[in-house]
Amino acid sequence: MTERLQKSKDFTEEYCCSVVRVGELTPVENSDRLMRTRINGESIVVNKEDVKEGDVMLYVSNECEISGWFLMANNMYRHFEKNANRDEVMARKEADTEFEKSDEFKRMVGYFEDTGRVKMIKLRGCPSFGVLFKPETMALAVDIERIARETRTDQPPTEAIDWEQEVGTDFDTIDGLLFVKPYVPRNTPGSGKQGHGQKGVARWDRLNRMVPGQFRLHYDTAPLKKHLMDFKPQSRIDVTVKMHGTSFICANVLTKTPLRFFRLRRWVNRLFGRELIREARQEYGMVVSSRKVIKNEWNDQCEHPEGFYGHDIWTEYGNVIYPYLDRGLTVYGEIFGYLPGGKMIQKDYDYGCKPDQNFLMLYRATQHTDEGLRELSIDEVIQLTEVITERMKDADDDSRLRIFNIQNVRLWQGTVAELIGEGGDMRDFPDRLAKVCKIEADEPLCRNKVPREGVVVRIEGDEVPEAFKLKSMRFLEREKKAIDHGDVDMEMQEVAQPTEE
Repeated sequence: MTERLQKSKDFTEEYCCSVVRVGELTPVENSDRLMRTRINGESIVVNKEDVKEGDVMLYVSNECEISGWFLMANNMYRHFEKNANRDEVMARKEADTEFEKSDEFKRMVGYFEDTGRVKMIKLRGCPSFGVLFKPETMALAVDIERIARETRTDQPPTEAIDWEQEVGTDFDTIDGLLFVKPYVPRNTPGSGKQGHGQKGVARWDRLNRMVPGQFRLHYDTAPLKKHLMDFKPQSRIDVTVKMHGTSFICANVLTKTPLRFFRLRRWVNRLFGRELIREARQEYGMVVSSRKVIKNEWNDQCEHPEGFYGHDIWTEYGNVIYPYLDRGLTVYGEIFGYLPGGKMIQKDYDYGCKPDQNFLMLYRATQHTDEGLRELSIDEVIQLTEVITERMKDADDDSRLRIFNIQNVRLWQGTVAELIGEGGDMRDFPDRLAKVCKIEADEPLCRNKVPREGVVVRIEGDEVPEAFKLKSMRFLEREKKAIDHGDVDMEMQEVAQPTEE
């Protein structure tokens, strides 16, 4: 991967740009010019005059937001006033009142709305996810932007990138310019920063409790269709329902605790420019987090904004289960159902809960050992859930917060070959998985009529712990309509929220 294609600190594989080679093209029914192909496992519809089999192109994932500097330079905005050729288009309009109705006008403007959002569309009834660009559009845009920012150097122009050699590369930044990021409608609730990004958090007289190497946020769950090459017929997989809630992490790990007269110690050390007096000691303590925001990162944590839900459900659950976690243990889970007051964590997804009721489902756990960090298997997570549940009963914990066992949503265990059938084609794996696990059905755990979100697939015994998700088409269509109306759930909001250095 060339140094010019980069991944930002907030990079996520689900919402990025990939350098791809176009595969087989098949005609779209009832169309003379539209063709269908698959990119990263997703269906996309293209114009056969613009895209040929074997072309190397840039693929931007569905529900990304493309930066304005790229769209402007390539005249891709629907509102031409935002494009680089706006003066030319305006002059033509003034000279000819019928110009906007002409084919030439359509060739001079694009189809992107001002938001730069990439969304799923249907062409002749065929779903199309993401968008393809030719590499030369990137070269033009980057060079124009670098000139505009007066940051152009003696670095070779972007057309010098050997895109053939970059096939398979994912990135969200080029030459230091952010190209794509997850799309979130403007002015959505919960857009305020939390945790470290909160104003005043990084004051000199506050202690960051985190000990390097102890606490880890959850890795991103990668799109399964994009990673078919990671699966072999003999791969043993464990498939569970993807619950539609909010991510939760709680750990009993080493943290920093301020010593007595901490502020005086810190002031003296600042005065002399080095640590003359020890400021803190290490001891085991609770760390609780949502998907990206650590709730108790600082020693004298100022009051947290209530955030997207208006209620800190993460710390509430952390306080309940932390006493039952062994030292060095970190658990990852999903909270779903209702919040106090009757608000749903995810709209319409009740999962059989009554108002004010919710559940925590643990789906992953890690344990610090003398040999390093150990990943627990799903069976061990199931056993751990049972142990925690029993410990809570023994302690007569009458909290309204409840634990849900992932065993209840386990759909498949076995090899890929067993799933697709003897002699089956690995390319049929996602479709077969979707059929066997009935991901296009209504979610049977919910009283409300809502589509199942999808499934999560783990490869048993994988040296590098990973999880892959396969979302249902019905859920993606529902999600698109919600975003169209400015309704974004907490998970997507957090993914799109930039982190602070």
